Amino acid sequence: MLAIDGEAEALERLRRREDLPSGSSDRLRAERSSFQEAAWPDADLVNSSFALPFCPPTAFPGLWRRIERSLRPGGRFSGHFFGDRDGWSGEEEMTFRTRGQVEALLASLEVERLDEIEEDGKTATGRDKHWHLFHIVARRR
Repeated sequence: MLAIDGEAEALERLRRREDLPSGSSDRLRAERSSFQEAAWPDADLVNSSFALPFCPPTAFPGLWRRIERSLRPGGRFSGHFFGDRDGWSGEEEMTFRTRGQVEALLASLEVERLDEIEEDGKTATGRDKHWHLFHIVARRR
């Protein structure tokens, strides 16, 4: 297993988790890198929970192609995109998508789940935020 995160603290918290399945910490490799610069092997699962929106828009197309190419046949992508009505959508160095753009990105995959959520809530640090999210599970054919 490979975990990639740009924040050292996130990787340290992952290593300290006590609820990891027995023996999985021995197989876990953690790498500090931006997702768009990281190297990863072909995979049966690429998960990007709340990370892809932090990829700059100019780097996003190349990153998405790498994700698609790294999935083995039958492999799955799971993750989130921030929608165009998200509270942070004015941030120029972040990537936001309309529903149509999300559907176009997923066109080469078999979409197993695509949920669009829009609600007011809190960030991980407790700040108020308007969320516009796409929750995705898609399989490479």
